[in-house]
Amino acid sequence: MALFNNALAQEIIELVRRRHRELSDALGAPAAFAELDQLDEESDLYVDLTLLIDVANGIYMRSDGLVRQVERALSRLIDLLLGNPLGARASFPDDFWASDTGILVSRARWWVSGEDLITISNAAALAFGENTQANRMRIARAMDNGTLDWVPDPSVANPQQNRRVLRSQVERLRELRRLPE
Repeated sequence: MALFNNALAQEIIELVRRRHRELSDALGAPAAFAELDQLDEESDLYVDLTLLIDVANGIYMRSDGLVRQVERALSRLIDLLLGNPLGARASFPDDFWASDTGILVSRARWWVSGEDLITISNAAALAFGENTQANRMRIARAMDNGTLDWVPDPSVANPQQNRRVLRSQVERLRELRRLPE
């Protein structure tokens, strides 16, 4: 039996609609679809959510093209969930990862980037040449302030040890020397 279904898509779309209404009200322009209760199954968001739900439910086998498609869908969803008018980086609150939406995002990220996700200890060694407490704390601060994206590892129960970061982000930041002290 699938873990996720159309109800999760409806829930996420309603969150986005609610935010759209708030922004429209603030601008003094009523939301164009404020009265709609049905899903637009042809909308980009619905198509993206359907793909992410199918991935999270284990329906698809990995292929290069599908990985790129899921990565784009995941990126668009995260931009909608965390986007702000300043374009500033934001991070999910810790309790987000226990929600159905958080589990969906986590499963999709693991499906797309499983081989590229590394522990805080590995990130500290990669970024600074050694895995010390001080270096692990620098990585943790980068995660906390949104400089490094992270997802929980579902195979590790301890929330203090289950956070994983993208190797490519750590490498990029190491090259730019932008990790917090």
